[in-house]
Amino acid sequence: MRNLSQGGRVVKMRYLKPPIVFVRRGEQVTINPDPQSKPPRSALTSIIKILVWLMEEWYAHLFWDKRETLLICDRYYHDLLVDPIRYRYGGPLWIARLVGKLMPEPSLWVLLDASPEVLRARKQEVFPEETARQRCAYQAFILDQKNYVIIDASQSLDKVIADVEYAITGAAIEHKGNRG
Repeated sequence: MRNLSQGGRVVKMRYLKPPIVFVRRGEQVTINPDPQSKPPRSALTSIIKILVWLMEEWYAHLFWDKRETLLICDRYYHDLLVDPIRYRYGGPLWIARLVGKLMPEPSLWVLLDASPEVLRARKQEVFPEETARQRCAYQAFILDQKNYVIIDASQSLDKVIADVEYAITGAAIEHKGNRG
């Protein structure tokens, strides 16, 4: 990430969503090792949560995230569309898709992709069939986006980081060129 902060740009990392409405005071954000273990929320609660999420994203996009800041999100709203069980979403999927279309659009989508075997070797959160299904769903999703890059995540960590940095800096230069 050192290369990304060159030239005076601030790099900010965020896991999933901005903590604006649901602030976790003094609580460290942790990743659930068994994300599909809890039952879905009710449809009403699920819809309210994603609408609040939409408002948080737009608020952060308009007022919170500085324009000269490179914001890198580990996950984004659209992850819910691939794995609604992880997010305990119990509402209609068409509403979740509609909210996804209303979310602020990232300048660049980066998919870290690897074979299901490599993914399973790194994380065993879900069954092998679900790993393969999610991989296919992420691939289909990313191919529908305007600006995306797919990085081979089966490479060494240093190579993956270098490829991601190269993709981001290339997108930033291209985006800057489109402004003027």
